[in-house]
Amino acid sequence: MGEETLKIIIAVIGIVFLVFLLTSVYFNLTGAQDQKYAEGSMNNIFVKEVARINAGEEVNQQGIQIPNPAGWYLFSFTDDKKPNLCSGQNCACICKNILINVFDRQLKECDGKGVCSVIPNLKSFDKIKIENSGTFISVQKINGEIVIARK
Repeated sequence: MGEETLKIIIAVIGIVFLVFLLTSVYFNLTGAQDQKYAEGSMNNIFVKEVARINAGEEVNQQGIQIPNPAGWYLFSFTDDKKPNLCSGQNCACICKNILINVFDRQLKECDGKGVCSVIPNLKSFDKIKIENSGTFISVQKINGEIVIARK
């Protein structure tokens, strides 16, 4: 009887380990895909629009759409604490939101799994959630500062 119980316990531990391993692999793969989406959104859409406006071109009145990754956020970092990806300058980042931001966990999340772009004349804005259907934002230059807002 004791031998059968031991086999059952070992089998349960093995099953729990396999479930943990599979969920870890799944979240790792989806996280990598979301980071690629964030890079595409940041580089192909957002950075080009900011560069265009900084060059003095006309503002897109319809705004620009950030299509993905859904559920991630657009943050501004303009105060003393910034992710390392920002090289100590003002920047905007697309990364997951940390619900309880203690010990600068949001900075670490954006550094490790986010995508940031340096925008020296960026004005601070509230975080903007990227919705499932995409999120429209307006990018304007007001008094020499890049102002970003949800449209």
